[in-house]
Amino acid sequence: MKFERRYFLKIVFLALVFGGCGKNANFNKATDEKVNLLVNKNIIKKESQVVVIYPSLYDADKIFGQLKENIKAYPSFSVKNQTVVLKPNMVDYNPGKVLTTNPIFLTGVIKLFVYLEAKEIVVADGTANVRDTEYVLNKTGIGKACRDNGVKFVDLNYDDIEPISNTNGFSGIDPFYLPKTIVQADKVISLPKMKCHHWALLTASMKNMFGTVPGKQYGWPKNLLHYKGISRCIIDLMLLIKPDFAIVDGIEAMEGDGPLNGDTVNSKVIVMGDDLASVDATCARIMDIDVNKIPYMKMAGKLVGQTAEDKIKIQGSPISNVKKSFKLPITYLDPSRYLSLGKNQTS
Repeated sequence: MKFERRYFLKIVFLALVFGGCGKNANFNKATDEKVNLLVNKNIIKKESQVVVIYPSLYDADKIFGQLKENIKAYPSFSVKNQTVVLKPNMVDYNPGKVLTTNPIFLTGVIKLFVYLEAKEIVVADGTANVRDTEYVLNKTGIGKACRDNGVKFVDLNYDDIEPISNTNGFSGIDPFYLPKTIVQADKVISLPKMKCHHWALLTASMKNMFGTVPGKQYGWPKNLLHYKGISRCIIDLMLLIKPDFAIVDGIEAMEGDGPLNGDTVNSKVIVMGDDLASVDATCARIMDIDVNKIPYMKMAGKLVGQTAEDKIKIQGSPISNVKKSFKLPITYLDPSRYLSLGKNQTS
């Protein structure tokens, strides 16, 4: 009940805040103009490759084996003698809900990067809904997974920060303050949970970058980013951080009212690749979500990577073999609620 009350109060707060965000009325036109200016500066791949692993279960050794075999699809990807930051999804904890990256999945990924001879492996995230990171680490098992595997955890909400110029960004946040752990990493790897999201529709490897934003600077749950627009901030963070690889925990995914209160879908998939836009577009298609209905994917397809189905080569299980129709969030099933509470969120 405490969790539900906090969630209800947050919705009320968002309704009050976003009801008066008229200053963003011309955002779409301004965005189109800026995208056109940046397209030639951000060269994306003509074709991308995404690996879909199915079936996969929560067994760390088996996950490691599957990842070890399929990482061969990316021969140019190397982390040898480099510092690698693994960024899971630690949004919050709610018993019975698959909110976070599974600790067994995380262990399998850590084993992969040990095998790939990374110099240092760091697990790092900044919880979105609660300030007590130790609580989430303990309750989810992610803290134990870090200890058992001998890797350091960094709380990005309280890490030292650096100002990063965002003159060409879409959010208007300039400079963007980012944690030194992220800025100084040789490689940043996104390890999200595959979920529906009541404002963004889909949350996967790109939306997962919200957890890199320090709460001590931008609030909980990253309030300024929500005010400035989720889609715009996703693209800004992708262009600033440039994460190198994504491995998506879709073994148990979330449909419906994600990212907090949705229902579990036993998808049994892992999705991985070096083009996060392609990875997320593939996740959307596995969930039977129209990529063209996800606002930030439109910009991502021009500035981050490939999102067109005919430009993404699928290795492993074909999407048709693993696709399940995920129930959409209430904000998309009920347009009146979507328009009244979250319209500016998606901009």
